[in-house]
Amino acid sequence: MKSILNNRYEIIEEIGSGGMAYVYKARCNVLNRFVAIKVLKEEFTKDQDFIDKFKQESMSAARLNHKNIVNIYDTGVDEDIYFIVMELVTGRTLNEMIEEEYPIPVGRVLDISLQICEALEHAHSNGVVHRDIKPHNILINKHNLVKVADFGIARAVTNKTITNNDNTLGSVNYLSPEQARGGYVDEKSDIYSLGIVMYELLTGELPFKGDSPISIALKHVNERVMPPSLINKDVSPRVDEIVLKCTNNKSTMRYNSVSEVIEAIKKIYGKSALYSMHEEGLGSEEKNDAFNKFFDGEDENGKVENPVGKKRKVKARKNKPETDEEEAEEKEVVRGRFKYTLLAIIAALVVTGTVSVVALNMIKDYLTVKVVSVPDLIGLTEEAAEETVLSLGLKFSVKDEIYNSEYAEGLVINQNINEGQELREGFPIEVILSKGERLVKIPDLTHKYSNESIVILKKNDLAEGDVTYEFNDTVPWGLVIRQVPEAGNMVKEGTEVSYVLSKGPEVEYTLMPDLLGKHVDDVKNIILEKGFTVGEITYKPSDEVGMDLILYQSYPSGTEVEMGTAINLIVSSGVEIQIENPEDGGNDGQEGVNSGVSGSGELVVELPQDKNKVHLLIEKVLEDKRVIVYEKQVKTDLSPLTIKIEGFGVQKFEIFINSEYYGVKEINFGE
Repeated sequence: MKSILNNRYEIIEEIGSGGMAYVYKARCNVLNRFVAIKVLKEEFTKDQDFIDKFKQESMSAARLNHKNIVNIYDTGVDEDIYFIVMELVTGRTLNEMIEEEYPIPVGRVLDISLQICEALEHAHSNGVVHRDIKPHNILINKHNLVKVADFGIARAVTNKTITNNDNTLGSVNYLSPEQARGGYVDEKSDIYSLGIVMYELLTGELPFKGDSPISIALKHVNERVMPPSLINKDVSPRVDEIVLKCTNNKSTMRYNSVSEVIEAIKKIYGKSALYSMHEEGLGSEEKNDAFNKFFDGEDENGKVENPVGKKRKVKARKNKPETDEEEAEEKEVVRGRFKYTLLAIIAALVVTGTVSVVALNMIKDYLTVKVVSVPDLIGLTEEAAEETVLSLGLKFSVKDEIYNSEYAEGLVINQNINEGQELREGFPIEVILSKGERLVKIPDLTHKYSNESIVILKKNDLAEGDVTYEFNDTVPWGLVIRQVPEAGNMVKEGTEVSYVLSKGPEVEYTLMPDLLGKHVDDVKNIILEKGFTVGEITYKPSDEVGMDLILYQSYPSGTEVEMGTAINLIVSSGVEIQIENPEDGGNDGQEGVNSGVSGSGELVVELPQDKNKVHLLIEKVLEDKRVIVYEKQVKTDLSPLTIKIEGFGVQKFEIFINSEYYGVKEINFGE
C-alpha cells in the first residue's frame, strides 16, 4: 500500500476492512484534516464495468449532505488503487454497541432508529437507495450522533462475484425478501432492513437464524418476524407494531416511505399511537418481472423453461376458485411460485459461493416432499386454528399471548408463516393469541400539580384530557381538585383523564369608603359592614381634627380592596396639652379656694388590665369650667401610672378611662 495517494492523502494506519475494501485513517495535506479512505480490494479493480459503476454510485452518494450520513469528500485512482475519501467518524459501529451495551433502553433504540430514518429520508429524496442497511454500516460518534455509511455503494457490487465470508452471511441477515429473490429493490427494501436492525437493537439477537445464507434467505421470504416484546418485555405494543410493519415480507404491507416510519416513532413519544398488530393482506402476490422473464414455467419433468415474452398470471389468493379445475390450477401456480422463489434465491446466492452440497440436497427435498398451503389463521379462536392446522398435517403451538386492541381475547393475531406459503407436512406453525385490550388503573391525581399529573398519566399509558379551573376554599391554588374518570377505575390504554385545577379561594372586591373625620366607633361598624376587618388603631395628637375622629385610613377611599382585608386607622387624640404654670399671684379663676403656695404633686392612677391600651383623660375641676391636664393612649402594663402635676393650693382632678368616669382625686399643692 502506498503511503501517499494522489500526492494529497497521507496514509496513517489501517482502521478496518470489509468484504470489498480496506479502510485507512489518513490526513489530507491540502485541507489539513483527518479523513477516512476506503480502498477497493484488488479483485474488484480488474473489472472495468464494475469500476465504472462504482464511480457512478460513489458520485451519487457524494451529493448527499446530512448530519446523519457519513460525507463522501472525494473519489480517485492512483495507478491501480481505487479509493473513496470520506468523513472520519470517531466512535464505534452500531454492531459494537449492541455487543457491548445490550440491553439497550427502548428510548435510546427509538432515538437511534429515528436518526437512521432521517438519514434514509434524505437519501431517498435524492434518489439514492442504500441496499445494505446493517449495524456494521452504522456509526455512532462520541457525541452519540448516528452516521450511516456506504450509501449507494452496495448497488455497485450487486452483480459482482463475492467470495464466501462472514460479510456475506452478515448481509443476508438484514436482506429484504425482494433482495433475496433478486427482484426489484427500492426504498422499501431499506425500510425492511431498518426493521431488522431495530429488532436486533431491542432483543440483542437476529429474528432469523440458519446454518447457511440460503436457509436464512428462505426465512426472510417465507416467515414473519415475531414481536420483539416476546424477548424484551420492556418493548411496548406500539414499538412492536413499527418493527412488524417495517419487516413485513410483503413490500406492499410496509410503510410507504421512511417519512411514515419517522411519524410513527414520534407518535410513540406523544402517546398518540394506537397499537394494531395485524395488517390485513392485499390479496395479491408481489410480482417479480425480472424472474417472471427468467423463470416462466415448468415442463412435465419439473425443469424450468425460459420462453421469451411470456408472463405467468397468478390469481389473488383471496379470490376463491369457481371450479375444481381452477382450484387445481391455482394450487399448481402457488407451488410453482414457491419453486421459482427458491430458485431465485439460489441464483442470488450462487454468485456468493455460499451454496453447499448440503444446501442443494435440502433444496431437492423442498422440491420433492409433499407440501401443503398455510391457511389464514388471523381472527380464529385457538381451538379453530389448531384444528385447521392439524387437519393439514402441520404442527400447531401457541408462541405467546399479548394485549391487542383489535382482536378479542383468545383470537389469533399473528402467525409465524404467511398465509399461502407452501410447507412440508409436519412443519410447526406458531401463533400469538390476543389477551384483549390492555386495561390500566386510573391513578389518583388529586392534590397534584398539573405537571406532576402529566408525568403520572404518561407513565400509566394514559392521556391528558380537558383541564379546567375553578375556585376552591380548601384546595390550594394549582392543585387538582377532582378528576374524571375517578382514581381506581380500570380503563383502556390511552384513555383521556380530565381534571379540575384549583384557583384558590374566590376573591371579592369592594370600594373603600371615606372614613376620614368620622368617629372611631362609627368607623369600626362601617368597616365590618363592608366586609373588611378592623386592623391596628393608633392615636395621634391633632390641632385640626377633634378627639376620637379618624385622621388616616390604610386604603384611600374609592379604591377596590379585597374583602376580608384588615383596615388600619390613626385616630386623633385631640390637642396636645401643655401643663400650665400660672404666674405668681394667679389663681386660675379661683378665688380663695386655690390661693396659697404653689407646688407640684403626683396623681397615681390604677389602670384596668383587660386591655393592652386605654385612653386616659384627666381634667382639673374649677368652679365654672374644666381644664384638661392630661390625655393620652397609655399601655396598661405601666399600672399604677404616676403623673406629675403642678398647681396652687388644693385642687380636684376627675379621671376618665376609655371615656368612662373612673373617679376623682384631690391634691394639696401647699404641702
